[in-house]
Amino acid sequence: MYGTLEGADTYHQARGNAAWGAGDDGARTAALNRATDYIDGRYRVLLPSGRWASMFPGVRTAGRGQPNEWPRTGAIDNEGARIPADEVPVEILQATYEAALRELAKPGSLSPDFVASSLAIRKKVGPIEVAYSDKAADGGVPTRPVITVVDEILAALLRAPRSMPAVRVV
Repeated sequence: MYGTLEGADTYHQARGNAAWGAGDDGARTAALNRATDYIDGRYRVLLPSGRWASMFPGVRTAGRGQPNEWPRTGAIDNEGARIPADEVPVEILQATYEAALRELAKPGSLSPDFVASSLAIRKKVGPIEVAYSDKAADGGVPTRPVITVVDEILAALLRAPRSMPAVRVV
């Protein structure tokens, strides 16, 4: 898990996020765990080669034996500053705290199941046919949310992974 319950409490108190304090310790800890999973999964991309790659720089310090993406070895931020191999950057902690707030309010909302076929609705009245979704934004078919504040917090760490091998044509 990224961060601590105490760290999340301090973070949300400083921002006036009273909803964070509404949950008990167990619920907030579970939300932090699910938010950690979201951060690790949301910032992976499927390369054309079929391989999944992290959008975070460097490699996991303990390799496959490490359950989360951080800490990482060889990581630098977008300004070129090195991130120590034993450090989880403050951006990761803050992004996790933000995601955990949403997860506390609506458990499972960060990584919902999605069945695309349940979204499409067709109605035909005489010669007129309309295709649309009648699913409500908050109660319909879920999709993975894009949490702008989390993306903005992590922007200093994200990179687009390269797909190897590549051929450069000039």
